[in-house]
Amino acid sequence: MLKIYQKIIGFLVKDAKLRAEEKGINFNEKKFIKKHEALLPIIFFYVLIWILNFIAPGILVTELYLIILLVLIIRGLNHYFEWIKILKKD
Repeated sequence: MLKIYQKIIGFLVKDAKLRAEEKGINFNEKKFIKKHEALLPIIFFYVLIWILNFIAPGILVTELYLIILLVLIIRGLNHYFEWIKILKKD
């Protein structure tokens, strides 16, 4: 799943870079990657929920759905703005 996630981001970066070159706009690859790394988990969650509701309607409890969505949104905002930094020990 992680490889698919990285391939999707790589594809989006290549496409955006190509479109920016065609228009003559500066392209900030780091900012673009950070934005999509923050948004893609939320989009994947929506797709997963749509598929689960198609297969088995009413399987998800509304409160659980909203809590997971809120956690993903906060995680995405933290990832983009880097409010909380996790330091790795070497």
